[in-house]
Order: sequence, then structure tokens, then C-alpha cells
Amino acid sequence: MLLTVENLTKVYIKKKILNNVSFSIKKGEILGVLGKSGAGKSTIGKILLQLSRPTTGTILFEGKTLSEVPRKDIQAVFQDPYSALNPSLKIGEILEEPLIANGVFQKKEERRKKVEETLVKVGLLESDYDKYPEELSGGQQQRVCIAGSIILSPKLIICDEPIASLDLAIQVQILDLIHKINQEEGISFIFITHNLPAVYRIADRILLLYHGEVQEIQEVEEFFRNPKSEYGKKFLQHLNLTKNVTNVTDFFIKIHYNI
Repeated sequence: MLLTVENLTKVYIKKKILNNVSFSIKKGEILGVLGKSGAGKSTIGKILLQLSRPTTGTILFEGKTLSEVPRKDIQAVFQDPYSALNPSLKIGEILEEPLIANGVFQKKEERRKKVEETLVKVGLLESDYDKYPEELSGGQQQRVCIAGSIILSPKLIICDEPIASLDLAIQVQILDLIHKINQEEGISFIFITHNLPAVYRIADRILLLYHGEVQEIQEVEEFFRNPKSEYGKKFLQHLNLTKNVTNVTDFFIKIHYNI
């Protein structure tokens, strides 16, 4: 097992943000963490990235505590790509920073080659190396962020609402890119979202949260056919979904355009 989380609780100013959350992730798996705003989804991500400390609970990554895990092994992609990219640096300089910080490739030309290879891997051009973030579209900027997350070959990437600020067509492209990276690189993903179609498109399993508590953990297909929890049933009913979802594109249109 790549990641095991047991009885994770986070209390902030006497309020329980997370309450005894337990789950695990296998190598190469995409786990969709689903729930409405305030459910505690992003708090899980922050704790795994060591940006916040849990009140209680156990987290093991390949049998080690998070403090024993190299930072490069767990990377992240966030919602707003523009704020994540330094506007005063070129794309190549931004992507070289983690290589320099981790002592990867001592020669400039070696780092440039690695960056250009990674840009192509995420669907960008080698020539984008010399561009500034403002010269790229929102979708291209998010591809740069994804490039930054994979350039050190991590074992787990935490995606926190990575498509929320993008147009529908670009959302689909980014989701397909994440799935492609998962399949080709074997990287595991925690995909945090309130977006049901996104989870349906790429996740293997779903973890449904409500007020900081796990309502159910299921295979994605099974969740859409037969949610186990009462909250899961209400969650799907609220969106007026049928149980027989067969066409993902139609599903996207149905959700986003309420038809």
C-alpha cells in the first residue's frame, strides 16, 4: 500500500474539520475525494503536504511517517495556476527550480533538456520554455503546473480542485492529461473536488466526505450505480442523475448545463 491514513482528526478553534478519517491508496491508483465546500477535502490535502498538522491520527507513506518521506515524493497541483507561477520568471526557469533545489542535473543544458521533455509530456511545446506565464492560456498554465508536479518523478500527486477555474472543454483536456500521466508514469493521485463528472471520468475509487466524516469509500462505477450511504444517495439525487451513466461526455453536459 502506498498511503495509509487511520483515524485522522483535525480540530481548529474547537471545531472538528476532520473526524476519524481513514482510507488508503494503492500504487498507481487515482482516489477521488468528493464533497461539498467545507467538507474537509482540502484539509486532507494540506495535512498530506505537511502544510497543516493533524490533531490526532496516523499517516504512513510506504510504511514511513510523513516526516521521513522526501518532499519530492509527494507533489501538488492547485486550483489557480496563475497564482502558482512566478510571473517574473520564464517557464523554463520555473520548472528548473525544483531540479536545482534537489540537486538534479548539475549542468544547465541537462536541466533544459529535462524541462523541454516534460513540457512535451504535458502537451506543450519545447519553445514554451522561453515564455512567461502571462503568454499562456489558463489551460496551458495548468499544464505547466502539472509539469512542475511530475518533473521530479513523485509517487503521489495531490490535485486540489485543479480544473475549477477552467472552461469545460479545457477541464476535459486536463483530466485526460492527468489520466495519461497516471497510466504512463504509474503515479498515484488524490483528486480533490466537488465535481462529480470529473471524478467519474478519471478516478478508480471515490471517498465521499460530509462535515469532515467519511460517508463511504467505493469503486467509482459502483458508487454511481448503488451508493451505500444515505448522504451518497442524496448527493446523486440532488444532481438529478440517473443510475445508468454510460456516456461520459453526455454526463459532463448533463451536469454542467442542467439538461
